[in-house]
Amino acid sequence: MDSANNMASLLKRKRAPVEVSDTPKRSKSAKTKSGTPLRNPIQNPGWEAAFDPPPATELVKVNNTTNGDSNEVNGVNGRPDSPESVEYEDFVEKDSKENNGVGGSSCRKKKRKGRGDKLTAEEKVKASKRQAQSRSEVPSLVSTFKKTGQEPWKLSASIGGRMVNADPVFSRDEKFLIVAHLGAVHVYSTANSLLTRSIKLKLNESADLPPRIIAFCLSPTDSNLLWVACSDGSVYSIDWTSGAGAEQYWGVSSTGCIHMTVASMESAERRRDVVFTTEARKDGRFRITANELAPPNSSIQTVARTIYTSNQRINFLKTAREGSIVVAASGNKILVGRLRSTEYDTIDKMRYEFRIFESTDAIKSLDIRVTQRQGAEDMKKANPLKKIPVVDLVIGDVRGVIFVHNDLFPKLWIDSDGKMSGVSLTLAPRKLHWHRQAVHTVKWSLDGNYIISGGSETVLVLWQLDTGKQQFLPHMAATIQNLVVSPTGASYGVQLADNSAMVLSTSELKPTVNIAGIQTCVVESEPSIESQVERLDEATWKQPLVQRTPAVISPTNSSQLLLGVGQTQIVRAKKPLIQSNPFLQTLDLGSGHNLSRQALTRTNITSINAAPGLHRITEPRITHMKISHDGDWLVTVDEWTPPHRDIQQTKRQDADLIERQPRREVFLKFWQWNKESASWELVSRIDAPHTLTRDSGDAGRILDLAVDPSSLRFSTIGEDGVVRIWTTKTRKRDGVVIRGKDNKPLRNWNCEFAVALGKAELLDGADAPAPSGCVAFSEDGSILAAACNSNDGLVHFLDPESGAIRLSQTGLFEDEIISIAFLGQDLVTLSDKLIVFDLVSEEARIIIKASAATKSLSTRQKQEMMHLSIDPKSRTFAVALPTIRDPGSLRTASSELVVFHQDARAPQLKEAFPTLITALIPALSSEGFLVLDTAAEIYSVIKKGAQNITMLAQSTSALQLDAADDTADLMPLDQDDDDLEDAEEYPTPAATQDGDEDDEDDTPVVPQQKLAEIFNIGPAFALPPLEEMFYQVADLFAAKPLRKGVV
Repeated sequence: MDSANNMASLLKRKRAPVEVSDTPKRSKSAKTKSGTPLRNPIQNPGWEAAFDPPPATELVKVNNTTNGDSNEVNGVNGRPDSPESVEYEDFVEKDSKENNGVGGSSCRKKKRKGRGDKLTAEEKVKASKRQAQSRSEVPSLVSTFKKTGQEPWKLSASIGGRMVNADPVFSRDEKFLIVAHLGAVHVYSTANSLLTRSIKLKLNESADLPPRIIAFCLSPTDSNLLWVACSDGSVYSIDWTSGAGAEQYWGVSSTGCIHMTVASMESAERRRDVVFTTEARKDGRFRITANELAPPNSSIQTVARTIYTSNQRINFLKTAREGSIVVAASGNKILVGRLRSTEYDTIDKMRYEFRIFESTDAIKSLDIRVTQRQGAEDMKKANPLKKIPVVDLVIGDVRGVIFVHNDLFPKLWIDSDGKMSGVSLTLAPRKLHWHRQAVHTVKWSLDGNYIISGGSETVLVLWQLDTGKQQFLPHMAATIQNLVVSPTGASYGVQLADNSAMVLSTSELKPTVNIAGIQTCVVESEPSIESQVERLDEATWKQPLVQRTPAVISPTNSSQLLLGVGQTQIVRAKKPLIQSNPFLQTLDLGSGHNLSRQALTRTNITSINAAPGLHRITEPRITHMKISHDGDWLVTVDEWTPPHRDIQQTKRQDADLIERQPRREVFLKFWQWNKESASWELVSRIDAPHTLTRDSGDAGRILDLAVDPSSLRFSTIGEDGVVRIWTTKTRKRDGVVIRGKDNKPLRNWNCEFAVALGKAELLDGADAPAPSGCVAFSEDGSILAAACNSNDGLVHFLDPESGAIRLSQTGLFEDEIISIAFLGQDLVTLSDKLIVFDLVSEEARIIIKASAATKSLSTRQKQEMMHLSIDPKSRTFAVALPTIRDPGSLRTASSELVVFHQDARAPQLKEAFPTLITALIPALSSEGFLVLDTAAEIYSVIKKGAQNITMLAQSTSALQLDAADDTADLMPLDQDDDDLEDAEEYPTPAATQDGDEDDEDDTPVVPQQKLAEIFNIGPAFALPPLEEMFYQVADLFAAKPLRKGVV
């Protein structure tokens, strides 16, 4: 049987009309018999130069026919010549130049080469040298991604984001809670937890490291102003009630800013906000600076004064008593300063005096409380304590110890003779120790009777100082990073490490406000303070990488995004830990709100979250996740490997590998959606669905998971080189079908077929490369493509109904296979080459070689950070590739996204992300894709003019939902009922009728569906303005009623 016809019979061809005029047409498959199902498609005739075709007049000769078909095609036997693979940088750079058409002197002097011309060998050498030089100067490909404004696709504004590690801020009336993301400030209502306003700062995005918000605080002078400091040394003064001031900033330091606080200070009969910042100096030292930032066009000048310099980094800064007291932390040292005199005209003339004392370990958190000394009025003037306030200081270090310093000032500022009204000279503080690791936050209660602390134990601890008792609020879901006490002391604002925040009532310790963002992995911006403490080694990746995020969209509700997340999302830039993600987070894309979170694997969140040996408890990791076409079944793959410390170390590495592999746990789980409980219920769990080798009984890794888009069928491929097809089976007991509460038969999942691919190869543990394998179903489910480690790029095509291999073709990928997917009759493979292969004509239509930087990545890095996604609706596919500038760090890593159309030569979109992409999936509700990056932000890649699914995920002020409150009271309050009686009464217009005037039913008939179209267009908080909805309803009832049929 003809091989091309054989493939065409397996694949139900569905083609979309070609919209690009200059795209060469597909050549029909030649009817040549093949004696073997193994073929090399690259040797078959293909179409010439996929990205450098000859002019259209030379490629195809078209006669004036009615259907527009071509009669003659240049090439061998009526086919174009086979395509030549092109380099990724050459393709992108060349395409950018062709699309941009940038004019200039150099462009006018040189004759532009035609698309059919080829470079000579000398020109290729020169071009490669220029590219090598450009890559050395700019390691990423950002410079080649130049937009022309004519791309048919676009990247929408992002939603979500990661909360910065800074204290949240209450408004003065406690009606709002303010948190900050990397580049925006978000204002939430404490009444309903809704996002009231989102203020995006105008940052300097051209910098090598994008600026980020590092600190923000409310102005003590004007409660409507919010001071925001960024890492590049810019400071903003924003009106958080309106968003004004987000586009203007002051540059306080060219070396960046570390921390900031604000105090309201008065001198020379003028009160102003003084911004205190800690920053690095050009000579490598650090300083504390006081800044008076004057608004533009003001008679007041902007002045600054350095009040302290240090050889160590100053991490924290707090002020009290209108800026007269300054407290800072630098390593294990505490800096306490006081203002010498208030007799100064401008800030540059103010003077501070500092005292320094040391703690036992590095300081992670601190808080200060200043009160008036009791009985100070009755003290004599000669008593030095009369003018000294009571300063209480609490600090938490990286080893979990809390030190309480009471009445600190008299112990620091004493006379030379060591006497001060009987005050003890000791600095020995009170010691409190319950936390096992760093104290991330510690605060005084408003009355000073309690200390509130939190850390990685996920427990909020309240210390009663008078009695020494403790009160615990355990199981806070994640590490407690920041805590703030409300102005009245009635609430606690708590920020957790899983990108969530809440407001707790101080009386009952119950949450009144819940704010949850996208809980995926993000790369740390700088090493944490607690990383200075040497702890037991954890399992780390050999090369720096960010794990991909398992993500799917519900087919039944396309606005729900399901993500595999963990408790700790911060990824170290160097030697990143192997992160666990045992939870499933459901996010509403329409509103941007978190809907639910449930555990998919075993979780070990305890009060201490540590084993008796003090090492962190490791949890399983969800590696793959797919959902069935009907949305009723969710399939997950989770694996867990015991850490090295749990295995007795041997001298031989191979022996250690042999001991560790039998203890690996790999589970394939099938979950069914329960409408009553609104959660996923576990139905079947397959232990060790794949083995380490075909002759071994030990659990092996599952390399890929695929879902059949047309039926209830899944497929997996393991490192044993075996493809398994999983289907449902009715559950029976003694031959009787078991039914559930709804009288529907219960189902189990089992393996229907197991197909071995090729011959298994046994390699030593030290020399064996990381296994790779992929599976994918065609759009109609008639073909299953499978590939694993192969030197010749071998891909097998299986019949899912019988499990038989129908065809095998080589040359479809290079080295390790990363991803594979079907797009109509095309097979798209991603490896060190991006290949689009036409299964009907058996021709490679597109071949793009990856860059040298991409090829140099390890197999693990490619599997985790390279992405391929298919959108059948728009007939497009998207590819995301990582760019790691520093081989040992992720801090400057980025990604590049390119969108291709199936029938177009030029990319539909080219975007450079300053962060790494962790998930790339198609948007089921519309044409396009969803992109998730390491800033915990979601972007929509859509056609220009198309509706974005995340367009309603905005603040209530952006949706103009707050305008209803302003127009709620339309009637003057002083108008009484007598005025209403005297008002002129307008007659109601009669309905216009075409028939007799004797019709009894003049009431318009409004179907319920019409009203549903007005009110059920989105979430309740995202409805249009009330005035618009009123007119829509009025138009329905004012319409002419439907006339009854005439007999």
